[in-house]
Amino acid sequence: MWGDFPKKVSEIAGLNALLYDRRGYGKSSDFAITERTEQYLHDEAHELIRVMDAYNIENAVIYGHSDGATIALITAALYPSRVKGLLLEGSHSFIEESGKIAVLATRERAKENNLITSLGKYHGSKTPKLFRLWHETWLSDFFSKWTIVPILNRISCPVLAFQGESDGFGTIEQLNVLKKEIPTDVTIVEIRNAAHTPRKEAETETMALLTNWLKTIPWSK
Repeated sequence: MWGDFPKKVSEIAGLNALLYDRRGYGKSSDFAITERTEQYLHDEAHELIRVMDAYNIENAVIYGHSDGATIALITAALYPSRVKGLLLEGSHSFIEESGKIAVLATRERAKENNLITSLGKYHGSKTPKLFRLWHETWLSDFFSKWTIVPILNRISCPVLAFQGESDGFGTIEQLNVLKKEIPTDVTIVEIRNAAHTPRKEAETETMALLTNWLKTIPWSK
């Protein structure tokens, strides 16, 4: 699904890359759960550290998209010594009503379009459960007060956070809160002519942004 994008970013950064599918996604095992809890993104952050430990990775620069970008933020907050930089595409730090509306609309459209079939090319038989857990969690009452804003001040690495101007899943406030709460160098950018996946919808602009930002970071010199 990501094509050669990770390879390009790895080469720009001058770093090796480890790509992994979270459990329940891609080629990983099926979910071990039937329902998610309010802490599930925190659980995924702990799992990421276990993945790093398994590969003897002491610290890393993390690139994440959407839920993956939120997991990256939580990981950097809970394990600051293990994270040397964050590249965040469409991250979420708190619940927005507009985002819930976008999730609901996606759920309803999926009843009529080929979204599930399309996702099935990448996630196989896990797709229906994956899609259900995604929309049920973001639309649930137990998740309505979810936020990671109180822990953002624990992050100690440089951050690049960007999203498309037309991203229905998050407003500009998702970027502004990172700039306000994270006490390090934080660059935030809205990318024109893009929605929730700028790396695909505006690849040229996204690659230029990543290249220019990475040039400012010591590990890429």
